[in-house]
Amino acid sequence: MEKIRIKDFGPIQQAEIDIKDICVLIGHTSSGKSTIAKLLAIFNSMEFYCIGPGDDLSPFISLLKTYNIDFEFKEDTYIRYEKEPYHWTICKEGVQTDYPYAESIKEWNNLSLPLSEEKSFYKSRILSVIENFDEDLKAFYEGQLNAIEQIQGEDFFLRHQFYSLYAKLINFMYRGESSIYIPAERILMSTLSQAIYSFYDKEINLPISLKKFANLYSLAKRENDHYVIDFLNILVLFDNKKGNDGFILGNGDEVDLSQASSGLQALIPMLSVFDYSLLSQNLLIIEEPELNLYTKVQKDLIEYIIRRAKQNHVKIFITTHSPYVMSTLQNLLQAGNIAKESEAKAAEVKKLVPEDRWIDYDDLTCLFINANGTSRNILDPEYHTIGINEMDNVSAELSDIYDSLLEIKYHE
Repeated sequence: MEKIRIKDFGPIQQAEIDIKDICVLIGHTSSGKSTIAKLLAIFNSMEFYCIGPGDDLSPFISLLKTYNIDFEFKEDTYIRYEKEPYHWTICKEGVQTDYPYAESIKEWNNLSLPLSEEKSFYKSRILSVIENFDEDLKAFYEGQLNAIEQIQGEDFFLRHQFYSLYAKLINFMYRGESSIYIPAERILMSTLSQAIYSFYDKEINLPISLKKFANLYSLAKRENDHYVIDFLNILVLFDNKKGNDGFILGNGDEVDLSQASSGLQALIPMLSVFDYSLLSQNLLIIEEPELNLYTKVQKDLIEYIIRRAKQNHVKIFITTHSPYVMSTLQNLLQAGNIAKESEAKAAEVKKLVPEDRWIDYDDLTCLFINANGTSRNILDPEYHTIGINEMDNVSAELSDIYDSLLEIKYHE
């Protein structure tokens, strides 16, 4: 189980989030949705696992600055992250955790180059780490270490074997999910595409998280210089030499990305990085996927994200303001609910909603973040649905006003 608890940090007054395969936060503007998403990205970074028991706040604050959420720690500020079997509690006094491998992770993170050390270095680190394991696990890794020591070969080859075992141990100790954070500021990529390669290395006054995304976008473009968005019937073309990105519409018209609609300027970088990261990452955090998109495109996009995430066994964490996003998720959830009732019903559901995008109720977290910075679960445990109505109260209010105006118009 993975869980985040937050009290009195930035815009968040009180929030508790269970991290499941699909997590969605909806709520008021500036209520703290992005803060929660960014904390999740931090908690799944290798750098976070370098923070040990009794450390002061400075290494954690450095991570907060990466995402521009270095808010003041007040007397009652409390952040707790749980990922079985460990937990981290962060408050003004510092960090408390029962995670025992911070020093090993920190040393690994600081290695200048793979295979840069001698065999004895890796062997001593392996022995030091497995000393803390239970007897069965310790015996398993001792057996692997002994097997390597029996190998006859060149020094570089043996060093590689010790290094590989050490890397395997680090992966075992590191409990984070390799993750990607896709920010709402991705819309800047079309304007700044020609400078994108220098973002990561130069001292440009942009959030580090945005620079990281820009670097990922450049890698995605180099990996695939063309990209098809089926549900929009467009072919995206990346010019990696000149930086003049564009796309071809279904009717054959060519459009520069910098001259495209704001919705496409946000969508294309997001989907490029999303698909590029599916095979190498375990958690994708997306801010406002619906940014500046027409309602039908929002529906198609969310169905695409869910389908691709399920195919690749990747967790999804989404922040949104859109009731259309939530309505789409509601349909996918209801499809999964009804399909469980019988094979006959499942066959009928497939005609409306393909099976590869059904959502299981147990895999979903949906929270409403109130204007006062508190969280509220909006899943209905009885009917296994999302409380859509309470999220679209503005539509009901507008409808009431319209009805009242008609009453005035036709009142005699």
